[in-house]
Amino acid sequence: MASSSWPAHFSRLRQLFWIFTLLTIAYIFWMKSYLSPLTSAEIIRLEIAKTTDIANAIIRDWKNAGKFEQGVQSIYLDYLFIALYTIVIALGCRFVSACTGNEVLTKGGKGFAWLIGIASICDIIENIALTKTLHGEVSRWSVTIAYNMARVKFSIVIVCLLFILTCALYWAIGRLAGEKKGFR
Repeated sequence: MASSSWPAHFSRLRQLFWIFTLLTIAYIFWMKSYLSPLTSAEIIRLEIAKTTDIANAIIRDWKNAGKFEQGVQSIYLDYLFIALYTIVIALGCRFVSACTGNEVLTKGGKGFAWLIGIASICDIIENIALTKTLHGEVSRWSVTIAYNMARVKFSIVIVCLLFILTCALYWAIGRLAGEKKGFR
């Protein structure tokens, strides 16, 4: 990319990052309200249910507590959340790494922006397995797929968020030290 177009590209990246961050936060709050009384922790418990016995117990608890329908709806609503968090984290990796003015971190930001796409693919596969589980097919295969995809997804998301945090700290320390690299 020509250096003369970089400030405009950076400005657009910053704008998109903040717009999608706000959209994602709003969607999280809306989902929490809409799916109540089912909580995020209860959904995650199902995602990481390692055995069919655990998955069956969770589903039984949801049915007894009147939360089963919210559990099914949460899977469908999660597809939009997957798109939102993927976009936000990808933009965050690109934007915050660019703020540092460090070429290595900026290139790393591009790589991490692609990596989060793998997490979203894992999340989609996990949701397909969870859908099978919630629709009466509680099989070892679907529970194992959901569990393993959730592990990979959460690991990648954590690594990407740690990268963003590292870049933000690098940028902040540079600013405190009076370096003029990076963007404001």
